[in-house]
Amino acid sequence: MPDALSRLQGRLFAGETVLNGWLHLPGGVSAEVMGRAGYDSLTVDLQHGLIGDGGLVATLEAIAGTPAAPLVRVPWLHPPDLMRALDAGAAGVICPMIDTPAQARALVHACRYAPQGGRSFGPTRARLVYGEDYGERADRETLVFAMIETAQAVQNLDAILGTPGLSGVYVGPGDLSLSLTGRASLDFRHGEVAPVVARIAEATLRLGLIPGIFTPGADLARAAVDLGYRFVTAGSDLALLGGAARAVVRELRGQEVLSTSPASS
Repeated sequence: MPDALSRLQGRLFAGETVLNGWLHLPGGVSAEVMGRAGYDSLTVDLQHGLIGDGGLVATLEAIAGTPAAPLVRVPWLHPPDLMRALDAGAAGVICPMIDTPAQARALVHACRYAPQGGRSFGPTRARLVYGEDYGERADRETLVFAMIETAQAVQNLDAILGTPGLSGVYVGPGDLSLSLTGRASLDFRHGEVAPVVARIAEATLRLGLIPGIFTPGADLARAAVDLGYRFVTAGSDLALLGGAARAVVRELRGQEVLSTSPASS
């Protein structure tokens, strides 16, 4: 049976849509909850999440107990962070703020072994999880996504997509809309951002690569799939928890079932 590394890569390059969950919260329990909720993959966010580098392995271990495949969004284009994430067992990495083809080449170089790249060989946990042949499979099966989230990246999109060894691109709608319009929004369906997001998917698919995108939930995730996105994040643990909690409180307060008098025992 294929492991998470080959299974995720195979599904994406076969044209299937993969539903990804996003992890902001430290501790492994939310990773277990998300992984058992039915997501195909989970991304540990080391850039804006609260997990931190010290919590990465524990979170990956929690994901390993679920059917979901593990990815990591690293904080920045910093080769040691990329290599540590892969050595720890990430099946793929997402790197923020890739604006130029030179940065895309540097990203791939850090994630691929020689002679294709310059990743140092020492897959400590990856070899434990994926087997002794991990070194032979890693360049072929590890996913490497460059985030497209600035006007400069959009201008350089074709050159970035032409980077050998890149698996695909991943759209960050918040930063992209901020760069294009001066206002951050995750809703890419309207205004100046809409045709750009559509163009990114089309250009990526045309080259046989994987278009990915972050969305906060089901409505925008469906819109992304309709545009051709195949690696689609639909919510984070933090946002989903907060949204569910607010919905319960709104419902109860709206029905006036909460007493303002002291509780009796």
